[in-house]
Amino acid sequence: MEIKVACAASLFKETGHDLKGIFNLFYNAVYNGCSLTIVSMHNADGTNYDLAPIADNREFVVGIINSAMESFHPDVEKAASRIAQFNQEYKELKEMSEKINEVSFLTVITRSNKQINAYIKRKRELEKETIDVSDLLNVAYYKFSQVNGTLKQFREGFSRFLENK
Repeated sequence: MEIKVACAASLFKETGHDLKGIFNLFYNAVYNGCSLTIVSMHNADGTNYDLAPIADNREFVVGIINSAMESFHPDVEKAASRIAQFNQEYKELKEMSEKINEVSFLTVITRSNKQINAYIKRKRELEKETIDVSDLLNVAYYKFSQVNGTLKQFREGFSRFLENK
């Protein structure tokens, strides 16, 4: 499952959290990513009658995480690369936001400045960027391994964490 990178920004920016803190950040990222996903509910005759956020179902979120955990194989180089990419894009996003905020509201609305239009387009691309839950799990493991944690501790700790959620 893909979730927006923006939902996981706190996990990417994390420094110095313990195992429980990393799991909380990961769980919240997946939960928030799922809450942005809307499913349509149907009557027996196939007519659409309601829209409900997926994240209201904790078991669904835990299922997604367990599924990612079952097929998890850590790749610290890939995680380090993804974190570096996030940091670069985050910096770029902040710079573009500042440049967009420097111009008048009318310029942004009328799209009269080509450079500002390019900034707005790139900013929207970055805000829509997604990451797979298994790749995000890899980032969480990388963050955990930075404080000398082992894969066994990571898996066991994650299982205990999900049982208490």
